[in-house]
Amino acid sequence: MRKFLGLALFLTASILDGQSTAFVMVNAASYGSAVAPDSLVTIFGSGLAQTTATAVLDANGQLPTELAATRVEIAGVAAQLFYVSASQINLVVPGGIDPGTVDVVVKSTAGGTSKTATALIAASAPGIFTTDASGRGAGAILNAVTFQRAPFVVQTAENGADTRTRLAIYGTGFRHGTNVTAMAQDPAGDRFNLTVEFAGAAPGFIGLDQVNVLLPPDLDGAGTVTLSLGVDGQAANQVTIQVNLMAASALQLATISITPTFLNAGDTALLTVGLNGVARSGGVMVMLRSTNPAAVVPAQLTISEGRASAQTSVTTLVVPAVVVATIQAQVGLVTQSTLLEIDPQNTVQLSRLTISPSSLLGGRNFTGTVLLSGTAPAAGAAVAVTSDNDAVRPPAIVTVPFGQSSMDFTIASLPVTTLQAATVTASYNRSTTTAKVTVLPPLQLTLDQSSIVAGLSVTATVTLGEQAPAAGAVITMQSSDGAVKVPLSVTVPAGQTAQTFTVTTTSPITTARIATLTATYGGAKQTVALTVTPQVAATLSKVTVSPNPVMGGNNAQGTVTLTSPATTPLVVTLFSASAFAFVPASVTVPQGQTEATFPITTSLVPVATSVTITASLPGVSRSTTLTVQ
Repeated sequence: MRKFLGLALFLTASILDGQSTAFVMVNAASYGSAVAPDSLVTIFGSGLAQTTATAVLDANGQLPTELAATRVEIAGVAAQLFYVSASQINLVVPGGIDPGTVDVVVKSTAGGTSKTATALIAASAPGIFTTDASGRGAGAILNAVTFQRAPFVVQTAENGADTRTRLAIYGTGFRHGTNVTAMAQDPAGDRFNLTVEFAGAAPGFIGLDQVNVLLPPDLDGAGTVTLSLGVDGQAANQVTIQVNLMAASALQLATISITPTFLNAGDTALLTVGLNGVARSGGVMVMLRSTNPAAVVPAQLTISEGRASAQTSVTTLVVPAVVVATIQAQVGLVTQSTLLEIDPQNTVQLSRLTISPSSLLGGRNFTGTVLLSGTAPAAGAAVAVTSDNDAVRPPAIVTVPFGQSSMDFTIASLPVTTLQAATVTASYNRSTTTAKVTVLPPLQLTLDQSSIVAGLSVTATVTLGEQAPAAGAVITMQSSDGAVKVPLSVTVPAGQTAQTFTVTTTSPITTARIATLTATYGGAKQTVALTVTPQVAATLSKVTVSPNPVMGGNNAQGTVTLTSPATTPLVVTLFSASAFAFVPASVTVPQGQTEATFPITTSLVPVATSVTITASLPGVSRSTTLTVQ
């Protein structure tokens, strides 16, 4: 594993040969413009170093800060270097650098010359490595137990008693994250939240981060699966894995669960039984039973073909006192069981927690309400309340007085500089409920895209934490780069909280640059980075049709795709080699877009016919074949 990662992720000296000669620093995994402390990054440019060199670790296991008479300083701190060449430098961002736009200086210690650019430092800037070092496609992911590469199956016998497969996802820029989430999407579009068991620095590798996730049985045999990773609200580049179908002989009953695990007599619970993979042809019959007649379950439940689980209801009967029922599920010789507690009908539980408003400016107060399923007992109902974010501070205990079923209470919030989400949890008599709230900063500045080709524009939005006053709120705007134009000020109308405006860029530019846009209102200031790259003449990449084949007399749709966004509207000429499939004379790709679609009208055909559809721009043509049946 060390050899594979070392070669594939770190020391590839020609990842993007032929890129723009701009001096720009990007995430080494995703090539995104934001980078994080202690993360792996790559600098692309020209004349960066006089010779090519690859670093070796010193006796203390550290990388050099000077390699082949080349030194890189980020915010004044020397960075450890993996590799240097005239067009590329691979390095590690020094730890402890505060988020924001910083200077990056590449120095020649031999000649005394230097180059300077800026970079955006974020607390977390997640990127996932890919097997071809492109930032797209198959991820650099291994079975976390066997260290084997894809394809994977959802069961790993080497795991021991728990044979569920764990995947190790390798990336960079997220070791300091506090909230790491993972999601998988199968080819049918079904999405599954993955359990994250570990997230942090990968042992034994400088700058490399690792996330370990559980592969759910629902993905058994799914084929090409897309993985998404989020860290503190920042999304990493999406990657793919291949998940094959495990052996049918290994399929067995794996789980049983019930929600809620306790309830009042007369209420209904939801029972879920699951396999360790997906059911094969005909489905899987599961036998069910309850050890207590107060909990009623059906005698059997079928897990449908292609599914890993099935659900049914558990109904409950009146009981004079608390009883516990064991619910059992059986497939073949394998039995799984779970417990359900049934309380008398008059047992009071926590029914609901509401908080109003759902979002407000930090420093203001929310109003919370706890609601019981009945009236509070003589001693009152002491409801415990907690928050997972220190910016939201509810009282520890809210007491519902005797004879009442609800109680309002105040939740304080702290001033914040960035948007903060919090989950407030209320608990009583083992019943728990939650509500989500958001604490807003006085000012936010966002862009609809973080990177743009020179000459195009982006839409920016300023958002206030509360409504603008009667005279409106005047937001002062600044840009750190003369090639990126913003208005001197933006006004949020009275009573409104947000206003959009256009950020324009000038062309031509010869080098890529990162502009810092700053919004100021009162004592609040927010910045955002916009990467501007030189124009590259777009040309035709491909033409595709769907559906293919198509029944004669039905319509199909064609798509032309460019190699890069069109800097001006581009007219693509179209041609069909047969009258059985009619296409328009041309289709226009709008400015800033990479694709455009066009209709294809087909006629009835006596036999299946192949039709060549051709799209052309000056100097280049692309064709595809449509089968008309």
